[in-house]
Amino acid sequence: MSSYQSLIRYPYTGKTVIVFLTTKFPYHSQDEWQYLLDMGRIQVKGNVANAELVLQEGDSVVYEPIPGRIQEPEVDTGYTVLKETEEFLFIDKPGNLPMHPAGRYRTRTLLNLLEEIYPLVIPVHRLDRETSGIVIFAKSEESRTWLQKKFEKREVKKEYLAVVRGKFPKPMFLDGFLGKNTDSAIRKKMKFSLEEFSDSKFVSTELIPLEFSDSQNVSLVLVRPVTGRIHQIRVSLLYLGYPILGDKLYGPRETMFLDFVQSGLSPSLLEELGAERQILHAHSISYLDDRTGEKIKVRSNPLKEIRTFFPDYEDYVP
Repeated sequence: MSSYQSLIRYPYTGKTVIVFLTTKFPYHSQDEWQYLLDMGRIQVKGNVANAELVLQEGDSVVYEPIPGRIQEPEVDTGYTVLKETEEFLFIDKPGNLPMHPAGRYRTRTLLNLLEEIYPLVIPVHRLDRETSGIVIFAKSEESRTWLQKKFEKREVKKEYLAVVRGKFPKPMFLDGFLGKNTDSAIRKKMKFSLEEFSDSKFVSTELIPLEFSDSQNVSLVLVRPVTGRIHQIRVSLLYLGYPILGDKLYGPRETMFLDFVQSGLSPSLLEELGAERQILHAHSISYLDDRTGEKIKVRSNPLKEIRTFFPDYEDYVP
């Protein structure tokens, strides 16, 4: 099992090692982190750490797991192979299934499940764990490289479906800049701005309202990302004031994610979120295979989470 490294940044500067570990990585209890410290499995700046060591800005913290001690969360293993060719697998991924090993998820991932069947599979692109829908795996490095170049040249067209809060007003393109939200206590959080800012990257997203449920005050939105940045769709919809239902990181309240990390999905948080997971679904993917002239287009299966709000949604998705 690989070791993991973290660099200390705000808000952990000045915190002790044990406070940092239990706050940032709650998949171990405090007693378990203390045991790992006692076993010498935590190092700071290359030296075995003790629990009360105070961390400084830029310190390197390395954690070496003990194989078998991490209890992996349950996942939804019910993926579907939508299309298979000599080169690629087009997979319909469920909402609670990580793509590849990370954090607490070591063996219960889509990549591990596919490797039990196929001699070689390589992700061509990725989806967040809670994002469902189509993801492509290549059966060789050559095929992965070929298709990734098409992604980079924006020749692969992707469509997502999102259930958002409120009545989405009209079709629009949202162009702007995406980068780290340095004002947030959540390290991985991004922000959108119409103006360029430090280390930001240009993003462009087309958004089309499809249906509105007045009784539940939610809209179904078709999303066509022109660029493909991390968290682009979720951040863009939050910026517009229409956060995705169930999104803990980009919900209407900044501290939703922190509440989830500390206490899990409590009944009150679930009611506030409106769904157990973010209802963002990679609905279709298409591209031209210029080697053969074939137009490839794959669509996902109907999704029960969307049907909960819009029972006949397939009838008005283009």
